Amino acid sequence: MKKFRVLLPALMMIVAPMMAGAQAFSKDDPIGAEQTFVTTEAAGWVSERATYKIIDKQESAGRTTLTLSAKSSVRAAKDSTPVETNLTLKMIYTPSSIIIPKENFSSAVGELEDLFQGKKVTIKFSGDDPATPMDLKVGQKLPDTEVKADISIEGIKAKMNLKSTDRRVTGQERVTVPAGTFDSFVIEETSTAKVVILIISDTEKTTEKSWVVPGRGDVKTVTYDKKGNLTSTTEMISFTK
Repeated sequence: MKKFRVLLPALMMIVAPMMAGAQAFSKDDPIGAEQTFVTTEAAGWVSERATYKIIDKQESAGRTTLTLSAKSSVRAAKDSTPVETNLTLKMIYTPSSIIIPKENFSSAVGELEDLFQGKKVTIKFSGDDPATPMDLKVGQKLPDTEVKADISIEGIKAKMNLKSTDRRVTGQERVTVPAGTFDSFVIEETSTAKVVILIISDTEKTTEKSWVVPGRGDVKTVTYDKKGNLTSTTEMISFTK
């Protein structure tokens, strides 16, 4: 039973962040463009540092697909050993929206196999491809999204469910982060991540407020727990082309 409890935070740390919008590339940014984001907990310690780099760009039928390398260092607690991940992610830009394909989950297979010492991992995913409209307006309500993943680690079955609900554009602001100053729209939403392994489950529910640059993505996100207390702040600290 103890080993199953170890799987829960591991899956949360590796799989869930891949569906986050913590990158702010434009379809016009060149191959080699790089951004770094840092997540700081309310207590003042850094829980994640992630660097995204465009390594490929493909254009077809009015769609631009960016392939990103995503290297991150994540800590579950202030004194815990960081988990290092190296993922490959896709971002799809259409005339109407920026799409995060749920197929990004497949990038976690290698990381999970390394984490669990070479055990065979398979992931099957279903549900929505989270998207942010190019044309944002204050007062706009955005569609809810849900992504499901069935995960098998050599006979150990797990399920993950990621939901974004109550998504709405609540304002328009100029925001300053270490990487610069941006004109943005403010999007607020509720996020729920749930992992179930056998009869053990872990659910994390938060509310998020993100500053989203149209045609790019989030440059800053603050997260609150279910009681409304600030838990973390994620900001873009550098952007080079």
